Amino acid sequence: MAIITAAGYITASDPLIYGYGTTADASLADALACLANAQIEIVEDDADTTDHQGHTLRRSDLHTHPATAALLALVEDRGGDCSWDVAGGVACTWDERANAEALVTAAVAVAH
Repeated sequence: MAIITAAGYITASDPLIYGYGTTADASLADALACLANAQIEIVEDDADTTDHQGHTLRRSDLHTHPATAALLALVEDRGGDCSWDVAGGVACTWDERANAEALVTAAVAVAH
């Protein structure tokens, strides 16, 4: 069976990845810095007033996931607007997910 292995972390609000790092805390800090740079305000879930004008993102919409080395490299090279998925609890590229599924399918076919 194919195993997808984590090499670091990403922080995203699906589908965009806003930060990455070697630890979950570093990834979140990177995401918060990225959002601040883009002048996107992080608001708490109960902040439903019209006082928040412009671009906002709810804190609960940010999720941190373990991530593969390939996805981390893709984000570093191209930025966080890229295709990705979660397989086995680890964020990965679509190619990694497809390859893992193909190996699992082949293993099941051989077992039968």
